[in-house]
Amino acid sequence: MKQELKAVSFYGLSLLGGCRGGLEDTAGYTLELSGDTGGYITPMFDTGEAGCSFNRLVVDALCEEVRLEVIVMATDETSVLAGNRAQRLESYLRSDQVPYQEKANTLRALPHVRAVNAKDILLHSLRGRYLWIYVTFTREIIGQSKAELRGLRLELPKISFTEYFPEIYEGNEFFDRYMGIFQSLFLDVERRVDGVPRLLDYRTTPDENVEYLAGWLGIDNSRRLFSPSQLRYLIAHIDLFQGAKGTKRALESAVELLTGIKPRIVEQFEWLRPGMQAAQLAANRRLYGETRDHFCVILNLAGAEPGVSEADIGRIIEEYSPLGSQFRLVLLSACCNTDTHCYLDVNGTLSVPETAMVGGGAFGEDIMFD
Repeated sequence: MKQELKAVSFYGLSLLGGCRGGLEDTAGYTLELSGDTGGYITPMFDTGEAGCSFNRLVVDALCEEVRLEVIVMATDETSVLAGNRAQRLESYLRSDQVPYQEKANTLRALPHVRAVNAKDILLHSLRGRYLWIYVTFTREIIGQSKAELRGLRLELPKISFTEYFPEIYEGNEFFDRYMGIFQSLFLDVERRVDGVPRLLDYRTTPDENVEYLAGWLGIDNSRRLFSPSQLRYLIAHIDLFQGAKGTKRALESAVELLTGIKPRIVEQFEWLRPGMQAAQLAANRRLYGETRDHFCVILNLAGAEPGVSEADIGRIIEEYSPLGSQFRLVLLSACCNTDTHCYLDVNGTLSVPETAMVGGGAFGEDIMFD
């Protein structure tokens, strides 16, 4: 383009900062129609340039069986005649003492562009330093209609594709408006292309896109075990979760990320000692696994809940386990019965209070009691 196109957006808190009537703000920082009619006036936008031109306005709104009217007003004047006296426009429109409808009528008297049931509005005929946007909704079918204003996007200054045509085509208002259709399509595509780097950045992409980025890196979340924030963490530490996949460190980190609880992984070399008694050896194999290819994952749930099922935890362990290995998952809980062994020196409570005899074991080690 010959000129640099600028854009001003009224979204989120900027949208809620305007004047409104018959519209209620939602948890998502949008405005929803609450009555039969509703209107909204944006805060004043100062371009800083007298006689500034404007390109177009894009209205991001949901309209179901609702009449949408948009009026865009611009002026170089800072004062307006209201209530039989001159008042500063900015303070007049911000005043809570002035009824909303009176403000709307005052703005209608300014030079403006009006559109009905249109969300892409050409503003080539508009000039002025100060600008306001007035949006109204009117229900066409009572009780069966819905309207929600999500935001507004204003483009300036005026840009026309006729600048690239021979001089004979310039200055023709009809041809300028006709080319505005293709110009809007082109500018929207160009804006999407410019936004591709943001979509490909796991830190800025919307939540619905994070799973696609994770899939490109080999992270399978088809069962929706990980939330978008957890997926962002996985991508940020991809060297651990993918590069070190199959190691104890990666397995511990994956289980902790999923459950919020750091697991204890017990391998054969940790419990197998020379000279171990046959009974103790058999019990250890029953608890931790038969061979060196077996390992045991222990989650201490005393006073905490993982928030995911045992089956889902098992799937993550299987995915991050070394090839050919087998695992055993043990979930410790305060409601377990005291048995002939303990894990991590944590015993459960007795189901029926009675005298308990303990012998032949040792405290402070991952050894069960006889």
